Parts: sequence; structure tokens; C-alpha cells
Amino acid sequence: MKVRKIEEVPLAKAKEVLEAVKERWGELKHFQQVTLDFLTKFAKLPVDKAEELVNRLCLEHGLSRIAATQVVNIMPKSVEELRQILIKEGKAFMPDELKSILSLIEEYYQYLE
Repeated sequence: MKVRKIEEVPLAKAKEVLEAVKERWGELKHFQQVTLDFLTKFAKLPVDKAEELVNRLCLEHGLSRIAATQVVNIMPKSVEELRQILIKEGKAFMPDELKSILSLIEEYYQYLE
């Protein structure tokens, strides 16, 4: 097997991939099933909305794909939570920037599963 591409994806996308594997090949291996169970429990947004939010966070707020993916996976509800996720970005975010990012995230709360 050859790795074609390495990319951070939201939990919802990983769940979709494993569900497609299960549909195509039938039964999953044990670790794949455990992973799918985890993803089913913790993926918060539908795939299309998760990808949309990742892209918006990258484009509108200049976040790296890694950070944007973590934000979407966690869906923080406070500036403090958001700040902790973004700490590895290597950039100091002003309070108004964090509030703006949080406001964007809040737009997607209606899609939480």
C-alpha cells in the first residue's frame, strides 16, 4: 500500500472514510471498529459542515489546517478553550480575534449531531 496524501481531516471525515471501508469490504478489523466507534461518539458536525468550517477558519482567520481541524473537532464554547487549542499556532491572538473565531464557530452549533 502506498501513501498518496497526508492531510489533517476532521473526525467526521475520518468517520465517513471508515464507514465507506465497512460498506465496501464488510466487517472491519478490530482496531478499525474501535476507531469507528470512537468517531461515531465524538464527531460533532456532519462531514460537509466540518470541512466548510475548517476551510473558513483557514481562509478568514489565517489558521493552519492543523489548528482549524482541532478547533472543529473540539468545537470550543469559550475564548479560554479556544486559546488553549490555538496556543501552538505560534501567534498571539488578540481577544477580539478570538471572539471573532468563536462567533464563526457558534454559527455551526446548529449542525451539532
